[in-house]
Order: sequence, then structure tokens, then C-alpha cells
Amino acid sequence: MALSDRLRSSTSHLAGGATSGRVYRLVVEITNTCNLACVMCPRQNMKRKARHMSREMFAEIIRANHPHLEFVSLNGFGEPLLHPNLIECLEVCRKHGVSAGISTNATQLDEEMALSLLACPPNQITIAFDGVTRETYESVRKGARFDAVLENVARFLRLRQTRRAKTHVVLQCICMTETKHEVRKFRDFFAPYRFDAIRIRQLTHSGKERSDTDYRNRSCSCYWLWNEPMVLSDGTVVPCCQDVNAELALGNIQQQPLARLWQEGTIRELRRKHAAGERDSIPICRACNMYQPGLVLSLGAACFNMTLLNRWVPAVETMISLMRYR
Repeated sequence: MALSDRLRSSTSHLAGGATSGRVYRLVVEITNTCNLACVMCPRQNMKRKARHMSREMFAEIIRANHPHLEFVSLNGFGEPLLHPNLIECLEVCRKHGVSAGISTNATQLDEEMALSLLACPPNQITIAFDGVTRETYESVRKGARFDAVLENVARFLRLRQTRRAKTHVVLQCICMTETKHEVRKFRDFFAPYRFDAIRIRQLTHSGKERSDTDYRNRSCSCYWLWNEPMVLSDGTVVPCCQDVNAELALGNIQQQPLARLWQEGTIRELRRKHAAGERDSIPICRACNMYQPGLVLSLGAACFNMTLLNRWVPAVETMISLMRYR
């Protein structure tokens, strides 16, 4: 039962335990290829070979973990719409009763892709659109054209409405140096369109060449080490979605099952260090800026299934972002 796994994961994190609940939420990097060079993306430091995950590997991940897996995000350090078997991956999730979500830069969201997605829609689609002017957007989303992507988004939203597709659409803008003067205009800019939620997201990675000092989150024992592993495109398992080069690799699902890697071996030592206040001894963790929920949010989130939680998170994070960075 996912509720027990969510509660065990959160309480173990708060208590500094070495184990966690079973994997109930998961990020699967179906591809680490991307057509953009966004200024805030850790992919700019990626040394791994660009590749697509095979559909067979993806299917096996879902098949092996679906009894307790509530939600899988088909993302990572790449653009999921570039994967040639994206729709088949979504069909696998549907077959096994696992909710799925994708986050896209929408550059590849032409009419053909939109119709394919709406024929087999993920439970949630996050459309990343940073800025409300051409100058701001194109300064962040290097390689994208503002007018063309906006046209893709508008068409997709129209098609979703006419086909009454049941997918929760979130429009997202990251609050950072380049966009902070426009985030309060974001909702009004998209007011003519039919979407489900706005998400003003906090900056999770500022990049080695950036200095977004105003956007630092508190550094503490990391919630995500107990709650959300990630499988990279070659099957390597890492403990969080910020490990672009698998520096903290736990193993590979082709040699060991995900369930074991999430409870035994390297992950225990990582949790021990975080619980003991030794987070800064791990270089990638010292530089990380992932938001860390407090006691109330952590336990509160554990009480709700991922479908509900994914619909509430955009509103909560938007509120927190606008309060912190007003």
C-alpha cells in the first residue's frame, strides 16, 4: 500500500533512518538528449553519452515496480518528446496502472506530436515556458524561438479542449535572475488559454557559472534521498534528480533490482551522512539547491496519493516562491 510507503519514507527521513519505504514515486530518464541549452540546466555540465533508454528497459522498470509505484516522471536531463517511443512508454504505464507525467520545453510539440500525446495522454504534462517576453524567454531557453513555442502551446491547449483529453496541464516558469521581473505577469499572460495550473518553480540548480545568491534554499538533510530515486537512461540508479553525471550511483537495474538499491549499500551511507549533518562532505549535495520541505509539508504530503499531490504542488510552490522572492 503506497500510503504506508509514503509515511515510512517521510518519517524515516525525519528520524534520520537508513532505510525508506518502497519506491512509490520515481523519475525515469527516458532520454538525456536535448535540443536546447537552457542557462539554469545542470545538463550543461553533463559528461555522460547522450542516449535514449530502450523501450524494453523502461517496460521492465515499470513491470518490476508497479505494485507499489504510484507515479513515474518520464524526464531527466533531456527532452522526453525527442524519444522515439514516448507514446509506447506512456502505454506501458497505463497498462500497469501507474500514473505518469512529463515535463517538456514544447519545442517539439507540433500538431502531430500533440495529437499523439492526446490519444494516449500522460496524467500530467508540465510545459516549461520561462518568461512572458521574447527577450526574457530566449535568453533562458537558448535555441528556442518564443513565437514558435507559444504557437505550439496554444495549439496543444486548443486540441486538448476539443478532444476532452484527461491530462492535467501545468504551465511552469522558474523564478531566477532572468525571469524574476516577469513571474507575477505569468498567469495574466496565459489567461486567454485553458490550462489547469500555474507553477512558479524555485531554482534547483544555478550552475557552476551562475551566482543566483538570492535563490538559495536551506541546506539540511535531503528529503529526496528518502523519497524519489532516479533511473538514468543507461539503467544507472541515482538517489535524486540533480545527479547529472551519476556521481552518487547506487548501482544499475540491469544487475540489481531497484528495490534493493533503494534500501541497501551506498544509499544507506548517503542517508547516514545527511542525517548526521555531514551533507557538505558530499560535493554534489553541497552545491545542490533543491527545495527541502519542513516537518508539516513532509508529513502532510505523505498522507495524499501522488495524483492529488501533483495537483497541489504547483499552487503551494507558486505561493512559496512569490512570498520568498517578491
